[in-house]
Amino acid sequence: MSKHHDEQGHAPLARGAAIGRYVVLNLLGRGGMGEVYAAYDPELDRKVAVKLLRARIENGVTITEGRQRTMREAQAIARLSHPNVIVVFDVGTFLEQVFIAMEFVDGCTASYWSHAQPRTWQEVLKVYAAAGQGLAAAHEKGMVHRDFKPENIMVARNGEVRVMDFGLARQIDGRRTTTPVSPPVTTTTAKFGEMATDGGTIVLHRRDGGASPTATSDNHGVVEETRDTEPSPSAGVDLFGARLTRTGAIMGTPAYMAPEQFFKAATDARSDQFSFCVALYEALYGERPFPGNNIQSLVGNIVQGNIRDPPPGSKVPFWVRKVILRGLRPTPAERYPSMADLLEALRKDPRVRYRRIAAGAMLALLPLGFGFGARQVMAERPPLCTGGADKLDSVWELTPADAPDGPHQAKIHDAFLRTGKTYAADVYETVRHTLTDYAQRWSNAYKETCEATQLRHEQSPEVLDLRMSCLNERLSGLRALAQVFESANGDVVQNAVSASGLLPSLERCSDVALLRAIVKPPEESEIQSKVDDLRQRLADLKARFDAGRWKEALREAPDLIERARAVKYDPLIAEALALDGFMNEKAFQGRSAEAALAEAYWLADSSRHDEVRAEVATQLVYVTGYQNHAFDRAQEWSHRAAAVIQRLGGHDLLRSWLMNNLGCAHFVAGHSDATIAALAEALDLKEKLLGSDHPDVAVSEGNLGYVLGRLGRYAEGLPHTKRAIAINEKRLGLNHPGLANELSNEGELLNGLGRFVEARKAFTRALAIFERELGPDAGLVAGTLMGIGTSYLAESSPAEAVPVLERAVSVSSRNGTDLLGRADSLFALARAFWESGRSQTRARRLATEARDLFAKARMDARLNAVDSWLAGHLAS
Repeated sequence: MSKHHDEQGHAPLARGAAIGRYVVLNLLGRGGMGEVYAAYDPELDRKVAVKLLRARIENGVTITEGRQRTMREAQAIARLSHPNVIVVFDVGTFLEQVFIAMEFVDGCTASYWSHAQPRTWQEVLKVYAAAGQGLAAAHEKGMVHRDFKPENIMVARNGEVRVMDFGLARQIDGRRTTTPVSPPVTTTTAKFGEMATDGGTIVLHRRDGGASPTATSDNHGVVEETRDTEPSPSAGVDLFGARLTRTGAIMGTPAYMAPEQFFKAATDARSDQFSFCVALYEALYGERPFPGNNIQSLVGNIVQGNIRDPPPGSKVPFWVRKVILRGLRPTPAERYPSMADLLEALRKDPRVRYRRIAAGAMLALLPLGFGFGARQVMAERPPLCTGGADKLDSVWELTPADAPDGPHQAKIHDAFLRTGKTYAADVYETVRHTLTDYAQRWSNAYKETCEATQLRHEQSPEVLDLRMSCLNERLSGLRALAQVFESANGDVVQNAVSASGLLPSLERCSDVALLRAIVKPPEESEIQSKVDDLRQRLADLKARFDAGRWKEALREAPDLIERARAVKYDPLIAEALALDGFMNEKAFQGRSAEAALAEAYWLADSSRHDEVRAEVATQLVYVTGYQNHAFDRAQEWSHRAAAVIQRLGGHDLLRSWLMNNLGCAHFVAGHSDATIAALAEALDLKEKLLGSDHPDVAVSEGNLGYVLGRLGRYAEGLPHTKRAIAINEKRLGLNHPGLANELSNEGELLNGLGRFVEARKAFTRALAIFERELGPDAGLVAGTLMGIGTSYLAESSPAEAVPVLERAVSVSSRNGTDLLGRADSLFALARAFWESGRSQTRARRLATEARDLFAKARMDARLNAVDSWLAGHLAS
């Protein structure tokens, strides 16, 4: 994979690189001034975050100064030990840079936390009070942060809050730090979920995936310039305690800075208090307290104390606003004496006392009016969030496993049985279970999504629309597949179990960041209507493709792609191209598949359609590595796929298929150990996610058994193949071609182990299924006959091998698609003729015909084997 370089040409450190004793796992974020890596500490067996400075030499900032700045940050945090301050474990140097190893916080910034979903004022107050405790702890140690803002607060998944980035912190020692105003000051646009540090922006991709929502705010960036003097980071020098003097420096982020930071005035703990109140105000009201479309007007309003009125409909109590306004006063002496005093004021809700007084009086009155009032309200309130049941009823019934089929289920059951497939009843039971489970989870998600907005008021109407749109698309996919099943033919029944497992993930509909990130279609109603119509057609096409009607779907794909291009909506074009690529892969058109999938990837990339990116990159690993024999390209796509999957929040099922496809690519490239490792990881992921008897688990068990057999590790492969057989017997029935495939693989493994009688039993059982379900001339019939004939040859029973191998040659000749299978059969039949004492001339003629086919296919190893045999078997 080609590495992504920053603007100075630096490539990120690769996984496995060492920074001191820390082993790099992956890049969390980067910017012009630095990188943050997730890393592993082998000595203490823990995951850490390592910040590595990448200092610029332009704009007056030298590498030496950058090192000093990072050392100062490390020293600042290292002085603190508080639950609400990021923990620093270590500091050191790496080449020309300084690193700090700190606590790894699994979460997001307070800025992103505020925007991920609606928050009550009580929730906001709780998070910021915790952050305030961290600031208060710093102040008690004699330190001022000087760049407090929402991007420097981390909210962990478990709710814990940490203050980070003390890069501009300094010791309060009675000296005055002068920071005179000196335009020009730069204006930047930052993203929520990013960490602005030392003049650069380090993008922190969230572990739960998706891009962070963008905020275009006035003067949001950190503004700094050249420092006049700074002590060198020699031994014994306390860089944090050193007084910073700058000419024309504005230390911090203008939108959150106290007035004294813009002037030649001292900064102390009350400056942090001001910044804290700006951030808290923004989190509570959804806008910053001071208006200003440029730096001049912003600074003017800050120093004059011109604060906005609260937005209409705000639910923030007046007493909270009153506390914050005191913390925002222009003169430090008018603010609270300390952060501790401000936090104490925020804890004193005056309404609590009033409620206690009123509670006694209300207790006497409640019994009189409650019964009638409650009944009246309940009678007048219409039921909420029940629409999902009506939508689902038109597609599928949520009937218990032991209950009779509903109308839609009965149609599918009858259609499956009408195909005459002997395994149709078994397949139907598996499909019914899978679709019912999917429908139940859809129903639950619909209700939860609706109630989050309509009842619990936890999410905005905009988020409700995004999630419902996603769920409606999923329901369209379920409807399309059910309709295909209702008119099933034999191919559909054969592929029904795998098709049911390919319904798109419902969990993605809860990922608000992912849904928000995708570029929205144009607002014109006519275009939106076209997009909706084409997405429905895509769902229909995908359903037919997944269910085995892929040839007809492949014929219709070009027209659908052309219509999607005409709409000029990139996410839709990417979806259409992705489906076309999947279908071309199914048709063994590797080059066409690669071209369509690659274009789909880059269109999805430009429109932030990460789910399509992940699926397409995963499939490209298989297409490029296995079908097109280009391992380098497969490895590049695997890196891209892994990166997107991580950003999506893991997506273990897709990761399992990535490892499966990477294993296939390694196999073709001849990387035996890597093949086994990748396929074993895929199997492990699927078992943990799906359970031990899921059809997808059978696929991975079968793949691992087959590859181990091809590598000559028959004893290791046999248990995997037997497990695949057991799962398929349960899920597909005793007569499904998928089961026959595994039985044939079992025969190959048993042949390799010299257990020829058992091998023929497995082959014979597979042969009966293939002949009945696929026809007597199917290519798989020839392969199974070849396995039986080979077992006789290995058992020194060439006379028994001859008729079986003659039929294998005949079937493969009529089939005409498997030249290598035909060549193998010809060579095996040649040996059987020779060893049984039949015509030596015919034996040599068969071997020569096999040799020509191997030469045509450029199979050098098999060609050499035939040449060696011919040289040692001259006709008498």
